[in-house]
Formats: sequence, structure tokens, C-alpha cells
Amino acid sequence: MLKSNEGDGVKDVTSPAVDDKKKIGKLFGDKTGNGAEEKHIAAASASIGVVSGVDILQAIARSSDKAASGKASEAKDAAGLAMANGDSTETTDLDEAAKKDAVIAAGIALRAMAKDGKFIVKDTAANKTEAEAAKGVAASAVGKTLSTLIIAIRNTVDSGLRTINEALATVKQEDKSAEAINTAEATTSGQQANN
Repeated sequence: MLKSNEGDGVKDVTSPAVDDKKKIGKLFGDKTGNGAEEKHIAAASASIGVVSGVDILQAIARSSDKAASGKASEAKDAAGLAMANGDSTETTDLDEAAKKDAVIAAGIALRAMAKDGKFIVKDTAANKTEAEAAKGVAASAVGKTLSTLIIAIRNTVDSGLRTINEALATVKQEDKSAEAINTAEATTSGQQANN
């Protein structure tokens, strides 16, 4: 079970070159002309590497339920970042609130799990490593998130099964008590009938 006091939805411990982390927003654009470069993808990978699945889930939970799709530079939380659809040739510097490692990782995880969720990378014709690196970064964020959810689900099911077992044990004890009382009553009434 995940508890509200677990994880840090605003965890921020990496410090790649300031410009590289700010420009992670290029991954969330909608044109390939000026997409993310290897250094931006590396900064995103570093952000994902330092957070746990619980941190990612906390960042998702802290997201506004009224997040509107807009530019990555306007995103304030993970949901806003995941839904960003602005032109990546515009300013893509992330807002201070969205520049946290947990928020970046959560935004990437949400975008990767969404139907038609795509990341924009710079098209370097001869070298397609950016696209493969972006896929790896997305897979890492999704993997951490889903692993944590699976553990939480297992723990919740185990807890529920324990509660059911305890309730069944109580019912069995009550049945044995009732059986003993009925046997004692039958024996007593049988003895009274013989007298």
C-alpha cells in the first residue's frame, strides 16, 4: 500500500548543466526541427535515475486535475508536462516547478503511457541515437512507475487476504463454540429425559 507520506513528489537532486535540464521541455514539443538533443535526453535520464517509483507516483498525485494541454514551458506539474503540445521551436525552458527530477520523471512516464504519446528529438539524419535514447528513458520511467504500482497492489491484496483469513478464523471459532454448546445441551437434555 502506498502512503501519502512515502516518496517525494518534488524530489530534485540532480544538477546537470542548468541549460540542459531546463531544455528537457524540448522532448515534449510537437515538431522535429528543434527537438531534444542527446544532452537533454541525458539530463532526463539522470532525473529518472535518482527518483524512485514512489517519487514518480507522488509527483503524479500532486498534479492538478485541471491541467490543460499547452506548451512545455507553461507546465507546472507532471500532468501538464505530459500533456504539453507546444511547438518545440518556441521557448521550451521548463518552469521552476516542473524542473524537479520527480516531476520530469512523472511527466515522461505519463507521456510514454498515453496513447500516441511521443517525444520529440532532433533529427540528425545520419545518427538516430537520440530517438533510441528517448525510448530508453521513457521505458525506464514507465518501468519504475509500474513496478511500484505492482508492489502496492500486491501489498494491498495481501493485506485484504490477511483480513479475510482473520475473519474466517473468528467465524470458525464461533462455529466450534456453538457446536460445543449444542452438544452440551443435547447431552444435558438426554440426561434429563433418562431421569
